[in-house]
Amino acid sequence: MKFVDDITRRKVLKYLAASGVAALAKHNSVIVTAAPRRRRAAVGVLLPLTGGMEGYAEQMRFGVETAVREINGSGGVLGIKLDLVYADSETHPSVLPARCGELVQDKGAIAIIGPFVAAGRRYAAEYLEKKKIPLINATNHEGDFCSPVLFSVGPTTNQDGHALVRYLNEVRHLREHFMVGSYPSWQNSMFRQLRFPMFERGALVHGQALTSTGETDFQPIIRWIEETGADSVLFCVMRRQGQEFLRQANDVGLLERVAVGWIGLNDTLIPGLKRSELKNVVTTTPFVASDGEPGVVSFVERVHRQHGPGRIIAHQALTHYNAVKALASAWETVGEVGSLAGLEGLPGLTFDGPTGPITIDAENHHATMNVVVAEARTDGLRILSRLGRVPDMVRCLSA
Repeated sequence: MKFVDDITRRKVLKYLAASGVAALAKHNSVIVTAAPRRRRAAVGVLLPLTGGMEGYAEQMRFGVETAVREINGSGGVLGIKLDLVYADSETHPSVLPARCGELVQDKGAIAIIGPFVAAGRRYAAEYLEKKKIPLINATNHEGDFCSPVLFSVGPTTNQDGHALVRYLNEVRHLREHFMVGSYPSWQNSMFRQLRFPMFERGALVHGQALTSTGETDFQPIIRWIEETGADSVLFCVMRRQGQEFLRQANDVGLLERVAVGWIGLNDTLIPGLKRSELKNVVTTTPFVASDGEPGVVSFVERVHRQHGPGRIIAHQALTHYNAVKALASAWETVGEVGSLAGLEGLPGLTFDGPTGPITIDAENHHATMNVVVAEARTDGLRILSRLGRVPDMVRCLSA
């Protein structure tokens, strides 16, 4: 593989430099010599600054900025301070090659974090693979897609969807399901992945509805759910329109008869909902801000000190914090800050995050992480049980 050749070549250059032998060679379009290293490095971040996802962009920014402030406050990575440079990923994956080009060519990014929309990681990785720039994705996605430059510290289907279904089946003894999502491809792919294991465990799916991302009229779907007699709804609408489903379902009494397993639910989607609309809503997540574990308490305090007390902190802040920490740990492990050093150090890496250790698989580049089951309350998510370290279980359908 060409990547392996480049990384091996870089190791030889490092050895020659350490041995006092002058080395001059082309490395990832940069001249490499034994001269002193630059003292700052740019990390690009793809934020959905427009397109109705600004709340998630804020959470992503909380995470990356908190991590960089901590790293720089401790002297940087191997003495090199990190600078964050941003680009608007919008909500259209097709713009991502151009946005990645802006970050790499115009702003000098040697690694990129993002994007938020799951399908976008394919478009970004296709561009970045040619440039040999690592991409660290930290949002919920369906898995399946792999690339030599893509590394994921966000929840996959096994860590949110499968974990939630197992809880509903085995703990709540609910086995008659209805699936509701919006059109993004990762939700449809995730639902397909869930159905066969559910059937093998004796659970049934009585229907599936995918709405447009801006849909606010859920009455036809609610009537359909009532007609099927389902006892739980597997729900995945990541935007605030999801609140409208709960309001309308509550108005007709559906929430008295069914549980709602909201895949991807986070604290930003709770404000404005009443207790009666949340009383039977559960989720699985890698992070709950109300968690009393010392690492989480400390993380929440650090985010509040930097971005303001009382700010909502969702799991997207935690996973994007972990994305920066993964990069820093990879560079420290290799002993060099650079794009190829990131590609060398990230596979198989284990590093500590606020919720415990995270391991990036050496083959599929997706992470094993701690996951909890949480219930929704008007004051935020509360942990019901801890599932421990849950593997990604990603199959690389394309690489």
